[in-house]
Amino acid sequence: MKALRWHGRKDLRYEDVPEPSPGPGQLKVKVALAGICGTDLKEYAAGPCLIAPDKAPLTMGHEFAGKVAAVGEGVAGFKVGDRVTGVGYYYCGECYVCKKGLYNLCVNQDFTGLSIDGCMAEYFVIPAYACYQLPDEVSDEAGAMVEPLAVALHAIRQAGVRLGDTVAIVGDGAIGLCALLSARAAGASEVYVVAKHKGRGVLASSLGATAVFYLDDGNPAQQLQKFTGGPGVDAAIECVGRPDTPQLAVELTRRGGTAVITGVFEQPGTLDFSTIMFTEINMVGSSIYVHEGRTAVKMLADKRIDPARLITSRVPLKDAVELGFEALLNDKETNIKVLLRI
Repeated sequence: MKALRWHGRKDLRYEDVPEPSPGPGQLKVKVALAGICGTDLKEYAAGPCLIAPDKAPLTMGHEFAGKVAAVGEGVAGFKVGDRVTGVGYYYCGECYVCKKGLYNLCVNQDFTGLSIDGCMAEYFVIPAYACYQLPDEVSDEAGAMVEPLAVALHAIRQAGVRLGDTVAIVGDGAIGLCALLSARAAGASEVYVVAKHKGRGVLASSLGATAVFYLDDGNPAQQLQKFTGGPGVDAAIECVGRPDTPQLAVELTRRGGTAVITGVFEQPGTLDFSTIMFTEINMVGSSIYVHEGRTAVKMLADKRIDPARLITSRVPLKDAVELGFEALLNDKETNIKVLLRI
């Protein structure tokens, strides 16, 4: 079968690999669509970041929609032909955090497409616990957005967003825009987006952002204060992973509010801790998801969330480097989520 394999920085190869078979507790999935995640893009452009060099070559990808092609021993609730999507984690179920139900924090965790072969292939295998059936109301395209939506929904949960709260999203990428949709679905009364790219900012406005503050227009925290005349937002969600964005998230947050760190960092971030101590702002991490993938499927099915406008192109897997990864690097104004047709 064909797969897109990471061999190193700027070295992705469309090549033949053996077709996998599911082990106990696993499903073999025939992939229809695979999404290019921001993490995938970082591994391509600047990696290895999360991929260990000794794992190369490795099939990339952890966002997908497809059909069950084979069912491993001991799996219940799935059958060949079921339409499915899923999330990326492998967890042990035995460590102290797994026993608390915090599977996203497993000390023995592996991750699809980063430490184990992923979904940018004709077939891949995945733990059954990381898969969700897709109802007829959810298209394959929407299903391929479940994993990034789960990341965003977990961040909103970590922020404790409640009906009527105000929220700021730092970042205009796919996760940031999914966080905008998720905050609105959670009942936020106002959602502000800090954007770098005008095209993405325009899209954010059309998706329900109360206002968009552009980095080129000056300090976003000052822009927010001028726009609202208020003390800051109840919760800020950092979705970028640059050294200066945690501080920006804190500065956007009101006294006693919550700043959530969701971005994946290539370099250590910087923070003035006095801006937390004097304001009693809560800063909390948000690491992928627990069961929010299931929540994302339900919200797609009942139309509380519609990510269709985040999908900006669909390209064949064989053209993934030029029309997918390079396109995302070279045109961030109009490209947000690229789906690969398998």
